[in-house]
Amino acid sequence: MTEVTGLMLDGYELLVPFRGGQERAVEISIESAFFPTTRYYGSKKRLLGWMLTTINGLEFDTVLDVFGGTSTVSLLFKYMGKKVTYNDILKSSSLQAVALLSNGSADNILHLVEVFCDKVVPCQGFIAENFEGVFYYSEENEWLDGALSYLHSNFTGLEFASIYYCLQQACIQKRPFNLFHRKNLYLRENNNKKTKFGNWATWERSFKELMLRAALELKKTRYASVFEPEVLPCTDAMRLRPGYDLVYLDPPYIPVNRQDVSYLERYHFLEGMASPETWGGKIDWSKPSRCFLKTDEIKTWNTKSTFRNNLFELISIHKESIVVLSYVDGAHPPLYEIEAFFREKFRLVEVHKKPISHALSSKIKIELLIIGKP
Repeated sequence: MTEVTGLMLDGYELLVPFRGGQERAVEISIESAFFPTTRYYGSKKRLLGWMLTTINGLEFDTVLDVFGGTSTVSLLFKYMGKKVTYNDILKSSSLQAVALLSNGSADNILHLVEVFCDKVVPCQGFIAENFEGVFYYSEENEWLDGALSYLHSNFTGLEFASIYYCLQQACIQKRPFNLFHRKNLYLRENNNKKTKFGNWATWERSFKELMLRAALELKKTRYASVFEPEVLPCTDAMRLRPGYDLVYLDPPYIPVNRQDVSYLERYHFLEGMASPETWGGKIDWSKPSRCFLKTDEIKTWNTKSTFRNNLFELISIHKESIVVLSYVDGAHPPLYEIEAFFREKFRLVEVHKKPISHALSSKIKIELLIIGKP
């Protein structure tokens, strides 16, 4: 194992081991290509520097990222030289994690994506038949049908995950607000390009161009660390076994005074693309956006009546580990209840706060990191 110094993350030096015995100095920052652009609701990319200041002094070698999402925090742990285990209940997120966290080479990813796109034959498939006028133009739906047919018939493993990651990034970029919970193609159709609303220039770019953009970021992100990160099969958080030095939790946040939109509802289209053979059976056809029917696992983490007990039970399962909980002030249950529970379960408890603005809200939110040490 070789230690390389000089790795900087917002001014904090890390000692990160590399495989191969050759020392090489690499500069890492929050805006570095090592952390690819995230376009997801709730992404922690802007908080990485602050998070590092709070966890850099903790002693741990193995880490479980329970609600892994975009993989951004798992990437941070990987760059810190930790042995990372990633979990998420959504297949689309897990495929993204395979693509981003893998130690496998990405040297040929641009060529792979370019050849893939050139071989796509547009066709009338599930998307064209069932999503007309919902998210994309007719010709775009047909291209996506051709892309999914070619992808699922000809690729497996890391190549499949890498192409899928680039495809879903392209799909997100061509969506107003980068979301899928509303049928709002009209925002593209009626958008006056002279206005400041929306990213119309990106909306009109081809899937190939946007996929190649994502492939370039993927190439810059992936590298071989000492420990190969493990991406678990999609699993409900309550079923994960304990035994890690540190457990990182970033569960859904439950608003106090309104019903929240679940992560699945925001990104159901991507989840459908990950498993097109079962897509039709998962859709709530009464909804204009063609979102998925809610499963018990999704409902229990997005319902006020069950969330509190679920969260506290999950923390209890991992009480022999350092537990780091990402949360937001003003959610249910309130901070004082969570902090009191942490103090019942852990020897030492820290609460860290950071004000931050969000693109889709005019309010300043207080992000929280609650750390329990056994």
